[in-house]
Amino acid sequence: MNKHLAWFVVCWIVISGTFISCHRSEDLDEVSNTVKFQIISEIKLDSSSPFYIDFKKYPAVRNDLPIGIFDSGTGGLTVLDAIMRMDKFNNQTQEAGADGVPDFISEHFIYLGDKANMPYGRYDSEGKSDFLKELILKDVQFLLGKKYYSVPDNSEPDTDKSPVKAIVIACNTATAYGLDLVREALNEWEGGIEVIGIIEAGVKAAVSGLGSVRENHVIGVFATEGACASEGYPRAIKRQYLQFFQGTIGVVQQPGFGLAGAIDGDLSYIDPDATELRGTENYQGPGIGHPRYPIDISLMQAYNFRGGNELHIRRDEEGNIIEMELNSIVNYIRYYVTHLVVKTRREYPGGNLDAVILGCTHYPFFQQEFKDHFLYLRSLDDSYAQIIPEEIKLIDPAISEAVELYKYMQGEELLSTNNFQGSRFFISVPNPLLKSNQIDKKGEFPLVYKYGRLINQSLEYVKRVPFSKKWIGADVLARIKAKMPDIYKSMFEIEQ
Repeated sequence: MNKHLAWFVVCWIVISGTFISCHRSEDLDEVSNTVKFQIISEIKLDSSSPFYIDFKKYPAVRNDLPIGIFDSGTGGLTVLDAIMRMDKFNNQTQEAGADGVPDFISEHFIYLGDKANMPYGRYDSEGKSDFLKELILKDVQFLLGKKYYSVPDNSEPDTDKSPVKAIVIACNTATAYGLDLVREALNEWEGGIEVIGIIEAGVKAAVSGLGSVRENHVIGVFATEGACASEGYPRAIKRQYLQFFQGTIGVVQQPGFGLAGAIDGDLSYIDPDATELRGTENYQGPGIGHPRYPIDISLMQAYNFRGGNELHIRRDEEGNIIEMELNSIVNYIRYYVTHLVVKTRREYPGGNLDAVILGCTHYPFFQQEFKDHFLYLRSLDDSYAQIIPEEIKLIDPAISEAVELYKYMQGEELLSTNNFQGSRFFISVPNPLLKSNQIDKKGEFPLVYKYGRLINQSLEYVKRVPFSKKWIGADVLARIKAKMPDIYKSMFEIEQ
């Protein structure tokens, strides 16, 4: 097909019964996403769609609108917590410098955790990166719109949710795969809304804090499978490094397969009620002989796994371990920290692990557990001690993202002057009214169905409902309550 014919076809594709006319461009990629992702045009043009937003009615004065934040689950609450607690500016002058008052004290927030569709990090390895991008666009649509459901069984949505004045992507995987696409969509919708991603913010903090021009710098990155596969962190680190130093920097990525899911209570990765091996139908985490994340018996001392119900094993008649399943968040962390250090020793002999980025919003919940295992390995072996500094520096990108958000709102004069009470929190659950949906006995999407769905179906696979103790596991709630009590209280103010 020649270029002129291709242009003609692209410009007259019918999407959901609506003709999309295009202006000719020398670069056809400028319109490709509008065509590839039907939802971009559907949101703007198809008033019969459940995702439609009338942008002509979007509020022109936005100072008192909330800030929107979304993540694949509850991990993004660490970003919200960092934003709400930040005190790096003077509230009266807006100049740099703490004044003892939180910088965002006058703001309120809309938070969305897309728990029904998580973990986002797995979509790319399942060949579904385009479906992930569509999910990200739907997350953004929710924040921009007014609709939600008070309970999943409702067929008609409530419409008293406020649209937002800025969007923060709290999810590293969503930033890696969707930031550019979201910016393109926002430009198409002409809403004038800015979106801020988390990767660049974390990288700036890690690189600028190196503080030395010596050789053998290495930065470690813990992230989801998808975020690692995107190479978003290595590219950003190397780009930022050249702004401070000459030469090259080593980057070691360690995908945390299943860790985010375990932290958010996904039973495919841990099951607190399980007392024995669950088998490959029910357990998806690392194991002996796993094709991508094998447990190496020779590293058992380095792993230092907790036993009891946190580790399920089976031995042969001679006592050799032949099957193993991790069944606690701590054991997942110990597994991945060990492999990051082993990989660093192999790929950068003589290197120094100067900083480690916790490149998934779920991970900062467990900063101490990460640090503890680094220090355990340092004490275990001299070869590890040469890699791991006494004061291992763990980077939480959320703090840098909060600064970037403040500077944007300050520059656009979007800071609120009102003292709002209460933010709103929403979570996705499988839509029980969609006949084609597959929902298991646990109320979740089966894995084969979750990662088998196709783009451009115009279907509400999920309902966005207010946070409730019905939809979030008791262990997850207990962790939020213990580590972020103010957010926990805000989450359930309406319910209480």
